[in-house]
Amino acid sequence: MTGSPTLPNIIPLELPVPAAPLEAIVRTEELRQRPYRPPEHEKENSALVALVSALADSPGTILQTLADKVLEVLDADSAGLSLLTKDAQRFYWAAIAGAWQPHLGGGTPRDFGPCGDVLDCNNAMLFTHWERRYPYLGSAMPLAEEGLLVPFFVAGKSVGTIWAIAHRDGRRFDTEDLRLLESMGRFASAAYQTVESIEELKSEIAARKTAETELRKIADSLSMMTASIAHEVNQPLAAIVTNAESVLRGLAQDTPSLERVATLTNRVVADARRASDIIERVRSMASRRAPAYEALSIDDVIHESLELVRNEVLRGGVAVSLGPGPVLPRIDADRVRLQQVIMNLIINAVQAMAQVAPEHRRISIRAALPDPQTVCCIVEDSGPGIDAEHLPRLFDSFFSTKQTGMGIGLAICRSIVEAHGGRIRADNDSVLGGARFLLELPVVNDEADAGGQTA
Repeated sequence: MTGSPTLPNIIPLELPVPAAPLEAIVRTEELRQRPYRPPEHEKENSALVALVSALADSPGTILQTLADKVLEVLDADSAGLSLLTKDAQRFYWAAIAGAWQPHLGGGTPRDFGPCGDVLDCNNAMLFTHWERRYPYLGSAMPLAEEGLLVPFFVAGKSVGTIWAIAHRDGRRFDTEDLRLLESMGRFASAAYQTVESIEELKSEIAARKTAETELRKIADSLSMMTASIAHEVNQPLAAIVTNAESVLRGLAQDTPSLERVATLTNRVVADARRASDIIERVRSMASRRAPAYEALSIDDVIHESLELVRNEVLRGGVAVSLGPGPVLPRIDADRVRLQQVIMNLIINAVQAMAQVAPEHRRISIRAALPDPQTVCCIVEDSGPGIDAEHLPRLFDSFFSTKQTGMGIGLAICRSIVEAHGGRIRADNDSVLGGARFLLELPVVNDEADAGGQTA
């Protein structure tokens, strides 16, 4: 804010006692007795055209355009607009033209100043040397010989004043000045309401766009969650179908092997239970229940996972070797979710070797202890490996190098592993010549508390 150095204090912190009665500075009745002057419609029309142009070309300047035209049409020395603050405790000078322009941004108290007097009587008023009643206005230079003020209405409510000031001795406002000021004020009020409506509409549009963006994010999350659930449940269901079909084929034989039927039936039951566990886990997530963590042996989980995908491995004609490893400490994990990760890695390895000669299809699975606080499960294959440009995106959602599938399997694996405080990574350093996946998980810090024993 520029202008007088005393301007920031033009609004007193404490309202002093008026230095003179209101009647001593009001000249409204005298205004109506001043000589008549014919209407100046040409000036009025010119001012209204300027306001229309401002509304069309630059709505944000409508108030300053009003101040400029009041200054011009009324031959005033200063002109402006005072608006009430949101708390209705003071007026701030929102637009000023002329000698008082450096005071832009200043203001007066709501209950101790000319603007407040105008709003209290809800009518136009003419003042002379108002600093005689309101001493703080003595710092607003040059002093006002006369000040003509009219209420400024928005939606039928007076929210401020429009004013014209004469600093020259001998310049006297008349009823034609009042008519012009009220005419411009009415048009400016309508224009200002239009601008406010436009701004409100912009805000509403922006809010709707934000809401739509958030809804899209929610929809995307729900879509991914649905795909994730479908992906997890599909594996045990597919195994159930495969094993059930094998049972039916066995029963169709004249001399079915009861031992074989019993084995396959047990697998059907195991896969059904796994699907049930997955669904229960989804329900737990929805109800924010904690996962079923327990102290586990990584070797046990590897053997269980391999047994669950045994049919897929056999159909793929893949030889699996389980590397001997050291006795490892236990991990704190959700058994079903960890099985899901290892099973996914095995199935991916099987699928990666579809174009490899049957005699060269091999998978190696082993556990290791890279450091005292970490247990590692390593899954390697003899497939073609992973293209270098695909490695950085391999665990991204909906990224896939396959012709079929949604590309969420490895993304699910990563989320499960990270939820266990571990990490999963991939490279082409397999001793078998293909891809290698390393699953790292933290060991149980206090196995006595966790109820685990050394494997």
